[in-house]
Amino acid sequence: MRLKMPLKIHRLLSLLAFVLAFIGGVLLVVSALGGLGRLSIGSLAINSLVFLFGLGAILGGWLIYTGIRRLGGIITLLAGIILFVLTGGAGTAVLLVIVAGILGLVAAEMKPWWAFWR
Repeated sequence: MRLKMPLKIHRLLSLLAFVLAFIGGVLLVVSALGGLGRLSIGSLAINSLVFLFGLGAILGGWLIYTGIRRLGGIITLLAGIILFVLTGGAGTAVLLVIVAGILGLVAAEMKPWWAFWR
């Protein structure tokens, strides 16, 4: 059985970026919701920002996958950088979001293989 349309490299990178952004965003949202036991104003503000930027990472990954790769890559990369600053370090979820943003930007700039010789 032959597939009608082969999987192109930019679609593969987009799919990989979406999966990484989704996993990282879900991990960030779950960690933000798990930290609601501490009820100080500062921790509540940080957790709410982590929650919102985690949702932004998921949205950016979805934009990368649906074809708006440049905007999705920028949104995901900015969310990853801001989350890196907010969380105070490079956790696994933050690194997944940053890598997803970079992959989204790379997928946005991919050319077909025959366009490299023109």
